Amino acid sequence: MTDGFHGMEPCADPSSSDDGFDTRPFAHATRVPPTPAAPEPCLTQLAEWLPQLGPVLWLERPVRAEDREACKQPSSTLLLDHPALAVLSATTRLSAHHAITAHGPREWFCFHSPNGTVQAKLFLLPDSDVLAWDEMSSALHIVPSEANSPEPPTHHTLLRRALNRLGQSWQARLLEFNCVRRPWLSVLDARPPLRISLLGIDIARGIVRDVHAEWISPLHFS
Repeated sequence: MTDGFHGMEPCADPSSSDDGFDTRPFAHATRVPPTPAAPEPCLTQLAEWLPQLGPVLWLERPVRAEDREACKQPSSTLLLDHPALAVLSATTRLSAHHAITAHGPREWFCFHSPNGTVQAKLFLLPDSDVLAWDEMSSALHIVPSEANSPEPPTHHTLLRRALNRLGQSWQARLLEFNCVRRPWLSVLDARPPLRISLLGIDIARGIVRDVHAEWISPLHFS
């Protein structure tokens, strides 16, 4: 397994153009930025924080072979014991983003592969622990990206979004993470949340619809 992320800096591109989000800032996204010389966090640190978030919406794309081969990182004593977490083994950068949409504010982390592709997104929900979300951003030195102006609905933009949707489509799950420490290794697992509010389900359903994702969680919504 891998235990490091390389180049943990905010992504200039919020990687949400294919979602069509308006990326104007909102109140919750105002955080004190960490120092630029922050040390690189490792996968083990991420595994310590994810279980504290509570229910979240997880979007993933299949990890491509070239991304796995390009990810040359030291081995770890962390076992990723869920299919959705396979993308973490090929993640080299983590960035934070926020947007105001027609359905309200949204905030999420992006997990980047070695070639810069966003392979997974982790969305904050009303049922998530907002304090843990902010503390995780600070502890892992994740600086929120600059808010960009929304792209005009040009023919080129619409065509690019359509092509993105025809490529590796997003798969969606509602998850809660769990990390078990053992003497010889730690195990990061995930499962559907035991409880989630109707508001949380509605917001998750809206995000999945906007990004044209496919539900693969035991909880299905039309």
